[in-house]
Amino acid sequence: MDNERSVVCKFGGTSMADVESVGRVEKIVKSDPARKYIVVSAPGKCNGGAKVTDLLIQCFEEIKNGGNCDRTFPSVAARYRDIYDCLGSDILDKTLFSVKDAMEKSGQYDFCVSRGEYLSAYFFALKTGFGFVDAAELLRFDKYDGFNAAETDKICKKRLRETGYIVIPGFYGSDENGNIVIFSRGGSDITGSLVAAAVKADIYENWTDVDGILNADPRIVQSPEIISSMTYGELREMSYLGAAVMHPDALVPLIKTRTPLAVRNTFRPETEGTLITSCLKERSETGSGVTGIVGKKGFSVLFVHKTGMNAQKNVVRKILSVLEYYGIGFEHMPSSIDAVNFLIPKENVSEEVKAALVDEIKKSVRPDDIRMVDNFAIVSIVGRNMRSRLGVAGRMCTALAKAGVNIRMLIQGLREINIIAGVDERQYETAVRALYDEFLAEKRRIKRGFRYL
Repeated sequence: MDNERSVVCKFGGTSMADVESVGRVEKIVKSDPARKYIVVSAPGKCNGGAKVTDLLIQCFEEIKNGGNCDRTFPSVAARYRDIYDCLGSDILDKTLFSVKDAMEKSGQYDFCVSRGEYLSAYFFALKTGFGFVDAAELLRFDKYDGFNAAETDKICKKRLRETGYIVIPGFYGSDENGNIVIFSRGGSDITGSLVAAAVKADIYENWTDVDGILNADPRIVQSPEIISSMTYGELREMSYLGAAVMHPDALVPLIKTRTPLAVRNTFRPETEGTLITSCLKERSETGSGVTGIVGKKGFSVLFVHKTGMNAQKNVVRKILSVLEYYGIGFEHMPSSIDAVNFLIPKENVSEEVKAALVDEIKKSVRPDDIRMVDNFAIVSIVGRNMRSRLGVAGRMCTALAKAGVNIRMLIQGLREINIIAGVDERQYETAVRALYDEFLAEKRRIKRGFRYL
């Protein structure tokens, strides 16, 4: 197997949602004999109905309250019967009844919710004639420490390197006692990347319902373009800053093994999608060096000012200790000689905690000024080639100023792969469009054969 080309494919919930889409998946898988490892999600929404995972959450609530899931599980069963009718009622009914019985006996949230992926993989393996390997046998979690990447890699290498043409459920694994443990939503991406890293795949194909990764949010910018190629560094920055493409944790195993990733469309397999690799040569042509425009709303900023803060080396530590005590995580910490700012997602700090947090910091560091600023957003330009372009930050600030957007905060690190501007939430969409027009719209005009002067 080591000398043969191997491809790991992951298909998301939309790709597994109905009989037609599953037929497309089977055709894609069998069109290339190198596609030997297939990871699948639970069926997503179909004809306006609920996702299977959401139905299974309802099943769990029924089991918790009444001991069975007689009301909701028939809807789960109906989805699989519609998709895999070709397998015959005997196989379907036997498997579905067995899973329902196991859910009711377990009564565990993770077990119940994971059964969508389990059934999706099990039935797809039967349909394609591939083997089935349960993710509970491959992915290992520790009871107290969470996901165990080292043990998982060891198990996967031992179990999979001499195997092939198998289907694996995404989204879950098991702990040392055999209990099912799930990732956060979107965790099937992680399963696929772990498998790809373990088998040293030539490429990891992530199949979804878009043609590739867009260079801006299509809900804000009209007809943004597909990024044909980019680096993992760029994708991580864009994913972190709001581009909902893949689970951010899915990139880590691929970066470590330098495994290329292709994001492709199940419903338009003829398109090339986006290729992500560890490194790419810097573009020689002139231009901004910007790959994409991203951003997020929903932040609060904790501002703390204390004259002489730079000389009092324990001030920031005390503030961090208070944040840790209240379980509050932050995403950025820009500072000046006498002040420090903490950019905090609003969901990380409740209104009830805000007052207590501010009061505790007042007692701890006795600041000259402290306040929490709400309704904050960040916008960012991302690109691996910005470091070789002069004046990118100046162009960014000028473009925002011309659009009437006030920059409240500006962040750039030495890596020079992104520049982040903090703006008022009400100006977020205006800021995104202004940056797109400044850095990326020109590419489209040049491609179409003309250029504005």
